Amino acid sequence: MAQRYEFAELKLSNGIRLLTIGSGDHAAPLQCFITEHAIAEAPLYEALSYAWGCPDSKDEGRPSITLNGQQLDISYALEQALRRLRKADSARVMWIDRVCIDQANEDERTAQVALMPYIYRSAARVVAWIGEKTHDSDRALLFLKEMAMHQKYYLRNIWRDGERLGSDTSSECGAGVSASPSEGGANLVNDAWEPLSQYFSHQEIEGMKRLSITDVRYKIMDNNKQNGHILTGVPVLYTSAYHPFFEDARQADWEALDNLFARPWWSRTWVVQEIWQSREAILQCGDSKLKWTTVRKAMQYQEAWDDMGCLVRSTKRWELWATLKRRYGLAIHISQKRLFASKLSDLLWNIWDRDATDPRDKVFAILGLVGKDYSDTLPDIDYSKSMEQVYRETASFIMMREKTLDLLLAASGLQSQGTLPSWVPDWRRAANEYRPALFINASLMRIQCYFIGSAEALYLNGHGYSASGGLEARVAFNDDLSILCVYGLLFDAVTEVSADCGAFPSYDNIIRASDSLMRKSYRNGPSLPKAPLGEKELKRILTAGSFIDPHSLRTESQVIENVMRLRRCFVTKGGHFCVGPSKTQPGDVVSILAGCNFPMVLRPIGSRFHLVGEAYGTSEWASILIQ
Repeated sequence: MAQRYEFAELKLSNGIRLLTIGSGDHAAPLQCFITEHAIAEAPLYEALSYAWGCPDSKDEGRPSITLNGQQLDISYALEQALRRLRKADSARVMWIDRVCIDQANEDERTAQVALMPYIYRSAARVVAWIGEKTHDSDRALLFLKEMAMHQKYYLRNIWRDGERLGSDTSSECGAGVSASPSEGGANLVNDAWEPLSQYFSHQEIEGMKRLSITDVRYKIMDNNKQNGHILTGVPVLYTSAYHPFFEDARQADWEALDNLFARPWWSRTWVVQEIWQSREAILQCGDSKLKWTTVRKAMQYQEAWDDMGCLVRSTKRWELWATLKRRYGLAIHISQKRLFASKLSDLLWNIWDRDATDPRDKVFAILGLVGKDYSDTLPDIDYSKSMEQVYRETASFIMMREKTLDLLLAASGLQSQGTLPSWVPDWRRAANEYRPALFINASLMRIQCYFIGSAEALYLNGHGYSASGGLEARVAFNDDLSILCVYGLLFDAVTEVSADCGAFPSYDNIIRASDSLMRKSYRNGPSLPKAPLGEKELKRILTAGSFIDPHSLRTESQVIENVMRLRRCFVTKGGHFCVGPSKTQPGDVVSILAGCNFPMVLRPIGSRFHLVGEAYGTSEWASILIQ
């Protein structure tokens, strides 16, 4: 029996190991070799992006490869990938994390993870292995290719600043069709605005037409420094180039794509860095391959993602929409690379719904994606620290560095498990499932630089609220970062709460619960204004103040159901009718914190408070301690 492979210590400064996969046919034993190189002097290599597999599976660890004459156990997923990646007549040099890093060596793992942005950036190509072929996987890849081709042909007829939008061609999508402004292509953005004219005033349209692509880029870059993880736009799916793909005849294609996006690779946290840092990437399923540029172009129907659910409502896929929406959201996110080089807080928000075997990797896996503005001051990657310590240090760093308390919108609150303080976000995916949807006031954020084909240049607008009036956050922490001290106003106290609307509330139940709360409040005392809230004012509160565009496919009832998921209504001593977290109870207080754009519900615990969550609704400043 062959000896088990033992990792030797890396000898070189900034050294990495590379795996050479020996040639052979698919069924032959896997013969591989490991060599060490300085990363700056490494030979040409490719990097693998893949899902290792479930670590708790009883079958994990059974396959093995011969590595430098010894045996190394690997997962079934990696064995499949290696057999497909192996060439029949020549060796292939690759970097693969589980083989090239000694996972049992904490110090080495810490050092190598810090190098991973350079490793993937330096690779000649990144191969995204998503698993073996199935009965419909090739159909899904062909569907992606068809959508990419359709988008490319469409954009080749649109010109902006003298450049044709569809000029990024690929051999997979064909040469395209020739067009120029004199041949009917749209000059700048004038023709592109016409289908959207119903949504904007004449002044807005003329103002947007005068924007050059340079102006747009400056707007995006400037705004991205402020609120990068939140974007809004005019819903235009029903006037977009992708409309033909959302017809009943394409349901089999969408179902094949549904299955492809269900594969574990799409939901991994690490794949974001692995793809975004790559110079070139391909998607591989069995022996079938698709260039990543094709995937990116195919997924640009995301411009009106919020309306996509309305278009599938009449199909059998609607029953699975809650699950499908997450799958497509993850695929769109990784394909568009929108938040590369942005703020740490934005990136953390954006990968919250992704999986990580080690919860510390929810932070460590994205540090290499942060922008240069403060990347040199980022927390260190250190696997000797506990998850709680990493999450506390990250939260305190963001608040101090970004001078805002809007991170409290992600705080664990009363859902906190273990030793996390209520003000610290729990970035594990499971915690995100118990968070209500973020309040978004779309009526305040009409997009200012929309144009056809703008999926890569949407204006990042933020959430549209400013409870603290632009005051800068004033924060301090105790020694172990368990207590946050902020400056704020204790605004009002909760006196009555409605029934819990639950995880998936219906519009009718929400209205009944709201009406019942108002009637109960008036019976128990005149804490509300003299006249009961009218229907219009009540709905304005239940939509968090957002105006519903009459041209949108989303209805007012759908917006209310989304806002009220995991929330309930409450009444304050001062007569305010509000929306807050489902765990709000009488005796809680509503506060306005300097540097936080939402009122916060706090629960008094002695001289300190636990954070419950954000609120929306219709004294003197003092120090507030939150633990």
